[in-house]
This record gives sequence, C-alpha cells and structure tokens, in this order.
Amino acid sequence: MGEVKAELVTRSKRPGMDCTLDIYHEKTVGFSKNINDHSTYKLVLVDEGSFVVEEDGKYRVVVAPAGIAMNEKAEFKVVSESGIKTRTIFFKPSVLREEFTIEAINSGLFEKFLSAVKSTDELSYDERFVKAVFEDTKFEECFSSKMVYQDALLLLDFIRPDRNIIYYSLMRQVYDSLRGMVVSVAYDIEQQPDNFWILRARHFLSSILFMSVADFYRPYRQCEVYKDPLVARVARYFWENISEEITLESVLKKYSVNKNILNDAFNKELDMSCMSYLEHLRMSVAKADLQYFDDPISEVSVNCGYSDTNYFSKVFKKHTGMTPSEYRKNMKDLC
Repeated sequence: MGEVKAELVTRSKRPGMDCTLDIYHEKTVGFSKNINDHSTYKLVLVDEGSFVVEEDGKYRVVVAPAGIAMNEKAEFKVVSESGIKTRTIFFKPSVLREEFTIEAINSGLFEKFLSAVKSTDELSYDERFVKAVFEDTKFEECFSSKMVYQDALLLLDFIRPDRNIIYYSLMRQVYDSLRGMVVSVAYDIEQQPDNFWILRARHFLSSILFMSVADFYRPYRQCEVYKDPLVARVARYFWENISEEITLESVLKKYSVNKNILNDAFNKELDMSCMSYLEHLRMSVAKADLQYFDDPISEVSVNCGYSDTNYFSKVFKKHTGMTPSEYRKNMKDLC
C-alpha cells in the first residue's frame, strides 16, 4: 500500500531534549501508506467509512467506528473501501518496557511465557493469558516481578500465536473515549507543549492498550468472516445502511444479481437467506442497544431499520422470546 516511511518515530523538538520516542501518529483519508510497516505495532482507529479485507482467501467486513490492532508481521489486504478516515498510532512495544523489544519477543526469549499462554485446556486465549499471569509458575519464571508481566498483558492482542491482526467494533461511548486518548497522544507527540510530553504520550498509549485487555471493546457488531465475496459485499452494504429501509429488490438491483443466486450464496455460507441475515444483523444491533444504552424502544427500533415499533417488537420477540422491554430489564438484572 505504498512506500513505507524510513522510521516511524517522533523526535523531540524541545530545547535540551535530544531524544526520540518510538511512537508516531498519522491522520489520513483512507489507510496510512505505512500500514504494513514491519518494524512497528499499529493501533488504527477507523473514524468513518467501511471496508472489506482479505484473510487467507476469506473476507471480513468492518464498518466504523472500529479499531484494529496489528503486529509487525501483519499483512493488511484491503479488497474494497468506502469513505475511510483513520488515525494510526505506530509504536514499538519497548515503549512500555525496555525488555519488550520486537526482536526479544520473536527470538524465543519469552518462550516460557508464550508456552504458558498456549495451554491446551478449554479456556479461551484471553482467559489462559490471565490465568498464566496470576497463577502459572511457569509463566512467573519468565520475569522478575509481577509488574513486568502485568505490563506484558497490555500486549495481548499483538502476540497471539494464531493472529497478526485483531478487529474491534466499538460502541459509541468506547469510540468517544478511545478517540480522545488517540487525539491526546497525537497532540503530545506533535505539539510537545512541555518537557512531560513523552510521559503523557506513554500514559495515553498504555491506557488505549488497557481498554482492550479490560474488555471494553465489545464486539457486538459485525464479526463474521465470509468465503464468498458477493456475501461480503452485501453484508457490508447491510452494515452501512442498517438503519435504512432495505428491500430484496433494492439489493438485487444494486448488485445486478439473480434472487436465486443471491440466496443460494447466503444459504451456503450462513444457512439463511439474504433478508433473513439482514434481520439477524438488525437483531444483534437491537440487543446491544438495549443492553448498553437507555434509548427509548422507539429509537432503538428506528436505529435498527424498523419504522414501526410494534413490528420491531414482534420480530425481536421471535428471535429472543422476550419483548425489547423484557430483554432490557433481564440484562440489567443480570448486571
């Protein structure tokens, strides 16, 4: 995606501060030309737009607001994009601690630490990581103090053995909070208003990394990977227009495709028809809105593409066995 910049670092402009910081920020229309740099980790905040990426012959649809975590091995392959605006923070893990160089991480120096995380039990990767940090003696042998490998926990999404890129869908409040911290990093490294700019930039970067570890990135929106590019394109259209009226006829016209071909593609990939999948997506948005926000049911209905609140409630009960009000109360009682 273009020629990669020689060094993605920030040099001090302050008098008497002859130093560099391994953090760099770019605000771009589209994705940064340095997105596939192999010397840094990347945190990307997608402010606007949508895109489709290819992953091992499959396709992932992502719609803003979203976040992306990429390590130095990642190959980001955009198949299509629309209206993308991003903010990217490039950094080296050694910004957190001197021990955490990319070379050291990849050299096997922390192999005991990684093997502790690669447990074969039934826990998820994230659960295994936390269990290793606080309970596993094999993990404890890797570092001299608990604080060191609690700091290592912040790198969870960059050192997974099975993935080089992690995508997050962001709730409104989380996006606003994350955007504020990214802007703060950008301000400090670009303006360097005083001699504490480096400390603040590192603090805000650590806070951003902590958000994902603490499970504030709730993937309540699109998370599917599609094999069929037609299904991926239509799914992206659904997410971009989830609150708008969408008919089967409008989809067929937009993509110049036969009804049977379209439904066959969706049934083969997702075991449901095209419009049934749209209903499924709308219900996932509705459940998240009801669980995390206090908007009126009528507003949730419109946000999900239903102008008739009564019809929305009927469809919602078909999927969940509860009315929207009952679902919201049930979720709040669980919390």
